[in-house]
Amino acid sequence: MCSIYSASNAWRVQQVTGEVKRAYRSPLRAESARRTRASVREAATALFVAQGYVRTTVKEIAAAAGVALRTVHTAYPGGKIEIFHEALDVATAGDEAAIAVIDRPEVRESLADPDRLIADLARHGTALLGRAGPLLAACVGSAGADPEMAELNELGARTMAADMRRVAEALDGHGLLAVPVDEAADVLFALCSPMLHDLLVGRRSWTAERYETWLARALRLLLTPR
Repeated sequence: MCSIYSASNAWRVQQVTGEVKRAYRSPLRAESARRTRASVREAATALFVAQGYVRTTVKEIAAAAGVALRTVHTAYPGGKIEIFHEALDVATAGDEAAIAVIDRPEVRESLADPDRLIADLARHGTALLGRAGPLLAACVGSAGADPEMAELNELGARTMAADMRRVAEALDGHGLLAVPVDEAADVLFALCSPMLHDLLVGRRSWTAERYETWLARALRLLLTPR
């Protein structure tokens, strides 16, 4: 449920809007371009995770994707940072739609349903971090050496804080909070963070099922009336 670093979706929306204004392209050509972007993105994701953002070059991405360097520049005119933004957004959302997770219909339904809100938060958050966790770690690891990664890292933290505030307000609106909204938002921000997920799943070898069960129980114990 938490959108983590999907604030970069706003950047992607600008790119999509810009594409609409370009010359008409046939459906076949558009699909071919989409497949090329996906291949480049997947190859780049593997490299970003394996060796970090800073060490990865566009030339290496092209070689890993099996395409010409010019093809990568055509598919992603914004360069390596555009590839990373899109790779992170797709991993976060689970698809290519440029819609932040917090704004998706299934998440809005969860926020409106007091009986499933916490369980859905734990389930969606676990799945999201399972997909996007390695790229988030790459972003954090590169933030000290790359200004664009530092900016994305900070933007993601602000976005997640705002999203967790919306979740806390939804819990409060349903009468489910035993603590102030500000405290609830901070607890959600901490417990749903990619860093904590990495500690338990990545370093302590918890399964996704164990993490999801623990997260739901911890949120209920810390936030809801006894």
